[in-house]
Amino acid sequence: MINEVEARLRLFITICPGDAFWGYEIASRGAINVYQEILEGTRYLAHKDLGWIQNDLLSINIDDCLTQISDAKSEFITPCDLDWPDGLDDLSAPPIGLIIKGNRPALFDCQRSIAIVGTRKPSQYGVEVTEEFAKAAVEKSYAVVSGGAYGIDTASHIAALENQGKTICVLAGGLNKLYPRENIKLFEAISESGLLISEVMPNVSSEPYRFLVRNRLIAALSNLTIVVEAAYVSGSIRTARDAAEIMRPVFAVPGPITSPLSDGCHRLIAERVADIATSVDEILEMVTPLHLR
Repeated sequence: MINEVEARLRLFITICPGDAFWGYEIASRGAINVYQEILEGTRYLAHKDLGWIQNDLLSINIDDCLTQISDAKSEFITPCDLDWPDGLDDLSAPPIGLIIKGNRPALFDCQRSIAIVGTRKPSQYGVEVTEEFAKAAVEKSYAVVSGGAYGIDTASHIAALENQGKTICVLAGGLNKLYPRENIKLFEAISESGLLISEVMPNVSSEPYRFLVRNRLIAALSNLTIVVEAAYVSGSIRTARDAAEIMRPVFAVPGPITSPLSDGCHRLIAERVADIATSVDEILEMVTPLHLR
């Protein structure tokens, strides 16, 4: 008889991350029920992907999958675990499970965390603001959450580590396919005290579309999101909107009106998706109840 965790692992391997239909079904009805009803082919007869999902589920060698996870020095976690970050359940497409690597107790740091995101090609101003904000966050005992990409992400992770803070990196691909490769040493450093988190099996590559799907996890894992620099259309804008959709506070750093790198931040502020961010102290004063400051 299959249990809830194994059912979730099998569905995790088969179903694409961010699928709102299956995410809702599994969250509301339980993985065992969904798994069995997919194989029986009764409840989901009208679903266009039922055939290939059935085939994929039947072809899984669960022992090989568990070996792949353990060989990557990682763990598979689900909402069945007591340390599952509750914020993920606010998503319209909650993850079926996650694969994590590093210091597992850092999952509890998500309860007090700030996402810092932005462009992969920041200005010196953007880097300096990121370093200042990340330093201030860890000094206030907040973990820093970001995506491990070049630019603002990298600067936020490094600043958190250099100031003896915790940082959590949410990857677009698997733990055996770390990207960008130039950040391998940074990923290793993050995993020593913080966590690497992935929504796919370790051997899955970072396809372009996976970055946008991943961004919702950054937003949901954090208490609030700060966009430092971003183009008018960018992945960071998507992260900000993902955060706003689940009622997380969003902040954007204003920049020169002549800089395309600040167009996205100004857009978020103009559309009232984000408040203006000038310092972490000011942000925390706005979002923290008086009795908790």
